[in-house]
Amino acid sequence: MHHPRLSHALVLAVLLVSSFSAKVVAAKTVEAARPNVVFILTDDQHTDSFGFLGGRALTPTIDRLARSGVNFSRGYVSSSVCTPTRFSCLTGRYASRARNVSFKRSTSEEGQTSVQWNTDILHDDWTLPRAMQQAGYVTGAVGKWHNGGGDSQNRVRREVKLGDDPADPRVTAILREGQEKLHAHVRACGFDYAAAINLGNFGNHPCGKMRVHNPEWITQGAVDFIRQNKGRPFFLYMATTLLHGPSPLDSLKADPRITHGGMLDAPLTVQPSREDVLKRTRAAGIHDRLAGATWLDDSVAAVLGELDRHGLAENTLVVFINDHGVDGGKGSLYEGGVRTPIIVRWPGKIDARPCDALVQNIDLAPTILDACDVALPAKVTLDGKSLMPLLTGSVDRIHDSLYCEVGHTRAVVTPEWKYIAFRIPPSQQLTVEQRRRISERYAQMKQGRESKDFEQRPDAPLSHMGFPSGQNTERVGAIKHYADVYYDRDQLFDLRTGAKEEANLAADPAYRSRLKEMKLLLIEHLKGVPGTFGEFKP
Repeated sequence: MHHPRLSHALVLAVLLVSSFSAKVVAAKTVEAARPNVVFILTDDQHTDSFGFLGGRALTPTIDRLARSGVNFSRGYVSSSVCTPTRFSCLTGRYASRARNVSFKRSTSEEGQTSVQWNTDILHDDWTLPRAMQQAGYVTGAVGKWHNGGGDSQNRVRREVKLGDDPADPRVTAILREGQEKLHAHVRACGFDYAAAINLGNFGNHPCGKMRVHNPEWITQGAVDFIRQNKGRPFFLYMATTLLHGPSPLDSLKADPRITHGGMLDAPLTVQPSREDVLKRTRAAGIHDRLAGATWLDDSVAAVLGELDRHGLAENTLVVFINDHGVDGGKGSLYEGGVRTPIIVRWPGKIDARPCDALVQNIDLAPTILDACDVALPAKVTLDGKSLMPLLTGSVDRIHDSLYCEVGHTRAVVTPEWKYIAFRIPPSQQLTVEQRRRISERYAQMKQGRESKDFEQRPDAPLSHMGFPSGQNTERVGAIKHYADVYYDRDQLFDLRTGAKEEANLAADPAYRSRLKEMKLLLIEHLKGVPGTFGEFKP
């Protein structure tokens, strides 16, 4: 017997089920279409360690990445040492926006900030991974952190001694406890997953035998994250420790079970063996000192290979950047400090090509948010701009100029010109006695942490970082390589002449109008960042 009301209810139920099913399918389709992100940040890579830049190192995977993505030849970082670069990559903001106590303490009485290794990320800071997390992405971090969390290692520093054996169960237990505390700190900064995290550089680890690289440990953490999350959108931040000191070559020959989280039971096999690294580089006629670049390349190959293995490469945005230049300019705003390779690959979405537009590390966070259709909270403003219009070819540039900052220097860069201003605030000029005490403390630190002697020169001029005669990084880098111009208050360079920055044109009357134009440009940039700066921003 036919029941009209029953039929109507049945039809309605079918329609509701169909509608719900369609929404579920649509939601899954949208989720599947959201790109994964792999953000690779390498450490202290010099030009010779990039094959695609004409270097002598064997780096086939990174070379292939450069050929298959958009390779930015005019990539810059806003600050040229490890910590602020990481801050800017993970926040899309200039490092002078840091809010931690040590950064505020380094600000002068006049209000002039000093960006150095002092820009920590706080648990309540807005970060790129936190934004991705809130948008439904699972977020993971592996490798070098260097943005705070030192308290997690208090027991390690207190109870682990220089001559301790990493294989000692007591030492391993202390290291593992410290590692979990460090992972908890990183997770609190916006990551769901943290593995193989290194607090900072290895030269100051309290245990001498622990001062070695273990890239396989970091790679394993990255590969495990991809495997665990291959079925949902993910964001992976992979910060390598190579090629920073201590010597990668010495580490290649060290016990592969040593990690900062304790001794492994056996060496990891996630990438080719260390012996194989040296075998390949020597067969190619490459000097052993460049073998670390191939070791690093193997790490990148393992991670990209994992994407291929799970069919994820086509739907994964890969960002690659070296943390700053080290060709004689680390810790300065010369091209050898702030110029660095930046590569973005997204198969099928952006065409592979070289690009000479000005781009900066502060642009990477807004680019990722744009590509993943993640909206910013109303209260958050980023300093960078999305590169997506540039990547897709709809525009040929997004910046007319870039702003850079480190220590007591500020700079502006255009496609053809650079201006650097060096201003030490009166309150931080320092007497000879103050300089002597600073030099003594620094020399003791170098000897205690890294077993290195440091020649004290308290009568020498203050460096760009405000240190008498420069810290070790500055002495062997910018002070040496840019000796003829380093201490000039105003520095103007024509970048079209080879970017060596040897001829300072600031005092040349023929360039007076250009100098004035660049100074005005610096004033405009300074309006948007915290702190004073000499006569430019009293």
